[in-house]
Amino acid sequence: MTDNNLKYVVYCRKSSDREDRQVLSIDSQKRELKNIADEKGLAVKTLLSESKTAYKIGREKFSEMIELIRAGKANAILTWHLTRLARNSKDGGEIIYLMDEGLLKEIRTPDGIYTNTTNEKFLMQIHFAMSKKSSDDTSDFVKRDIKSKLAKGEYPDLAPMGYLNIDKDGKIAGRRYVFEKQEALTKLDRKLKRIEKDPFTEHLVLRLFEETAKGIYNLTELRKLTHSWGLVGGQSKKMLSKHSLLKILTNPLYYGAIRWKSEIMEPEQLPDETKHESIVSKELFNKVQEVLGIKSRPKNSHNRYYPYTNYICCAVCKGKVSGMVAKGKTYYRCAKCVKQGYLKQGDLEDQLDKIIKDINIDENFLNLALDEINKQNDEEVQKRDSIKQHQEIALSKCQAKLDNLIKLKISPQNSDGSLLSDEEFVNQKAEILKEKAVIKEMLEDNDNRTQNWYDRAIDFVNFAFDLSRKFKKVSPIDKRAVFQFICYNPTLNNKMLEVSFEKPTNLLIKFNSQFQSIITAKKPLNKRQNEAFNLVLTNWLRRVA
Repeated sequence: MTDNNLKYVVYCRKSSDREDRQVLSIDSQKRELKNIADEKGLAVKTLLSESKTAYKIGREKFSEMIELIRAGKANAILTWHLTRLARNSKDGGEIIYLMDEGLLKEIRTPDGIYTNTTNEKFLMQIHFAMSKKSSDDTSDFVKRDIKSKLAKGEYPDLAPMGYLNIDKDGKIAGRRYVFEKQEALTKLDRKLKRIEKDPFTEHLVLRLFEETAKGIYNLTELRKLTHSWGLVGGQSKKMLSKHSLLKILTNPLYYGAIRWKSEIMEPEQLPDETKHESIVSKELFNKVQEVLGIKSRPKNSHNRYYPYTNYICCAVCKGKVSGMVAKGKTYYRCAKCVKQGYLKQGDLEDQLDKIIKDINIDENFLNLALDEINKQNDEEVQKRDSIKQHQEIALSKCQAKLDNLIKLKISPQNSDGSLLSDEEFVNQKAEILKEKAVIKEMLEDNDNRTQNWYDRAIDFVNFAFDLSRKFKKVSPIDKRAVFQFICYNPTLNNKMLEVSFEKPTNLLIKFNSQFQSIITAKKPLNKRQNEAFNLVLTNWLRRVA
């Protein structure tokens, strides 16, 4: 018989730990525990779930559950198994202590009920202790496995982009398995090692190293380049982040070494029969490290960096303008057109500085823009939440349609298919799933839209603030990045830099020419002028982002 005074917290948990692989998913746990609660008439106050290991302390939802029990808002727990609650001594001891204090009356699982009695608390302590031992054993096994692999010269972790993990049966492990890749590896006609080069991406990784070694691209440009080649995130299929690029470009695994923790095992230290094949040479890898650490490179003529080379075109022949050194000074010229002459880097930067002054904003403008962005963002958040509510209702209705369709298909009345044939079921299900996918995508876009607008607007006004002064102090690589951001299709015509401007730079130039004097004026605007100006500023910020 159920105690009417019990107030239950339903707690579900699953992690990626080895010992959790056979545990029901969180959705399955919720479904099964809901059935138990309904069948037994349990008073469920709240449902908490999280995807975290219980081997370490610090689970947010677990802590929330403990606080509910301490506050008297709940006094019983419904969970799939005791191992869902704790795999460490502190959390297990806290559960027992709450029972000792009389705050926790009962823990219910599909396997049994545990109450505040000596025998049942003893059984719980055994469960928690065995669970911790299992986690400890798993941790020890993983550590031994890593040491064993390192001793054999094998990389003990997930292979980075350009490589594939191979299991003991010679098959590509994990989500990177593609039949065509597996087929290509079988043509090697040898026993596969635990890490093999990815036949689809190894040449792209090599190309990334080669392009980086030229020293003419910054990380932003490299992101766009690699995306145009098809080198994208493994799961997301999106453009690689700067962090991902740096992880690739600084990983010694690519020249055949293994870095684990703070130690590097060079290729010559690894056994020939187990060590993986390199994608790049050590010389190329070291060259890339020099480029990435440009400030520490020796300052001689062979290591000069030309920030504006290969981006400016010759107005006459459309060839690329490149940098060179003559008599200790840096010049830019088109190698094909002798008539164009040579332009000193200092003179080129003087011209560029005049362009930058047209998009430079002062502190007054910055503060006004930031205030307006934050005000507009607050309004956007309200709109987003309203739209999200309607989209979630639409998603629930879509799920209900799918549930009803499945119920109709498997109902006894449809045993002969008279109500819903197999073909009708497949077609209608496909339509509902398509509708559901569209709504989910709209939900995700709605979540990202406001934040993306806010981030872009904030980034741009901060970029433009005091840009003229900052440009003179930044490194050559950053100067190139600024130049490429503000100048579209730059050409050199008779030693004169000619550029076009795209959004948002062109909008800021126009706005500055019309309103900069108003922004910096010491005389305060009247109410009508201020409202008019704020409207223009709002519209400008919208177009910028």
